[in-house]
Amino acid sequence: MPSGHGASSGGGHFGGGHSSSSFGGGHFGGSRSSSSFGGGHFGGSRASFTPRPHRPFYQPRVVFFGGHHVYLDSGRASTVSVLGVLIAIAVIVTIFLAFGWLGSGNDVNEYQEEMNRIESDYDKYHKMAEYADEHSEYTTHGDVKYFEEYPGSGKYCIFYAFDTPNGRVEDGSSYYVYTKAEAEELKAYGVDLALEERHSISNRYTDSVPLGYKDTTLEDDAEYVYYRDLYNAAASEADDSKGFMRGAFLTSVGVTVGLVLLYVLVNATAKKATAEQIAADKQGTTASTDTKTTPAGTWRCEYCSTLNDNSKERCDGCGATRQK
Repeated sequence: MPSGHGASSGGGHFGGGHSSSSFGGGHFGGSRSSSSFGGGHFGGSRASFTPRPHRPFYQPRVVFFGGHHVYLDSGRASTVSVLGVLIAIAVIVTIFLAFGWLGSGNDVNEYQEEMNRIESDYDKYHKMAEYADEHSEYTTHGDVKYFEEYPGSGKYCIFYAFDTPNGRVEDGSSYYVYTKAEAEELKAYGVDLALEERHSISNRYTDSVPLGYKDTTLEDDAEYVYYRDLYNAAASEADDSKGFMRGAFLTSVGVTVGLVLLYVLVNATAKKATAEQIAADKQGTTASTDTKTTPAGTWRCEYCSTLNDNSKERCDGCGATRQK
């Protein structure tokens, strides 16, 4: 038996004789210059002022939500950005806590496996010793070569050899069940062994165990007691750890759900505010836009009245999406 248990701005144009730059609908040139900023035109030889249609007091921020473009003012935009970051952090934390909860207790499982292995061996060799005690043909005498202590336990195992009709076995060993005095006595006088039942004629592959093993219990085995104590300590610690991780995980899930609901609510109110703003802008710009012509191949922004080419889906002036 083996020993032990085992993570546009708008386009600009600059030229020589004639140059223009567009900034919110303005043009800047060399020999002739005009600028439009909030409704004014400024040039080198003349200046004029043309009032613009009503324009929202903010430059809208456009986000895609629920299949629709939603325009947010600066306050709501900041809130949505912050909520988005917080949701991402909360999701990551929740995932880590889930893994921590599921992974806690690995030491307990390891110690339990060691105890199960020793218990299985105990049952096997206990039965072997009991059978040999009743059938003397499965017993023999062995010579104890040396013994050793299980660290800090005061219990010893012996290493022995014995002869068989088909060769000598040199690597026999016991469990850590003997006191030092018992191990010394066995070294001096030898040990009676129980042989494996399936071998009618023993050989160098025959398994064995000291015959006296039938009178021992698992509590006599220093290695079993060692893993049992580790298991009990780890199990108690794992219960506390699992309880903490479970509570932290459920709290994180609750926070994440709350943030998502708040995110949805903020976007819903932003969508409503956008609809109201669009309606107000339309009422304020109807009179002025009706008096203006929209050249072929262009469209006029409902927010800032900038003319844009039909090939563009966003306003050059404010960045709003074209309303169709």
